[in-house]
Amino acid sequence: MSVNPMATTYTHAVVGFGIAQIYTPGRLRWLYWTPAAFLAIFPDYDVFSSAAYGALMGHRGITHTLVFALWIAFLVSSLTFRPLKANLWALTGIFFLATASHGLLDALTRGGMPIPFFWPLTDERFGNWGPIPVSDLGFEVPDPRRSRALRSELFWLWMPTGFFIGALWIGRLIRRRLHSQVST
Repeated sequence: MSVNPMATTYTHAVVGFGIAQIYTPGRLRWLYWTPAAFLAIFPDYDVFSSAAYGALMGHRGITHTLVFALWIAFLVSSLTFRPLKANLWALTGIFFLATASHGLLDALTRGGMPIPFFWPLTDERFGNWGPIPVSDLGFEVPDPRRSRALRSELFWLWMPTGFFIGALWIGRLIRRRLHSQVST
């Protein structure tokens, strides 16, 4: 088992998927759901950097900032909004939230380098706030019986995300029913 100073990759994707439930474009939904989940994971590409851990160009550096989240969200949105027939700014907002959630989740782990959320405005780092132990998983199949991090994430992140998605779906169902009653 490897130990990574972050939330698990699976949890980042689940939270990105949950955030994406807020706005759903009309067509090619796979082109929406895939980037939403992937962007929540993407800031960790910095693990392949040769820079030192905690350096601005290293892991938990620039790719975990809000500026990076905004930049990558706008880039991906500008490439996908037309085929999705979606609003560019709504799409950018959702993709921004999905990407920015990565740094927040990493800051909620107990361990690892804090995150420079507000770089370049300040070099101050934030993190090691929360109840989630650092990941004890790499890319193996997740098993909550063996992973204390995954058990914690199931409780603190997966369940609330599931409740959030369920509440959105119920709200949409109620709104559709009320709308259909009003129009008849």
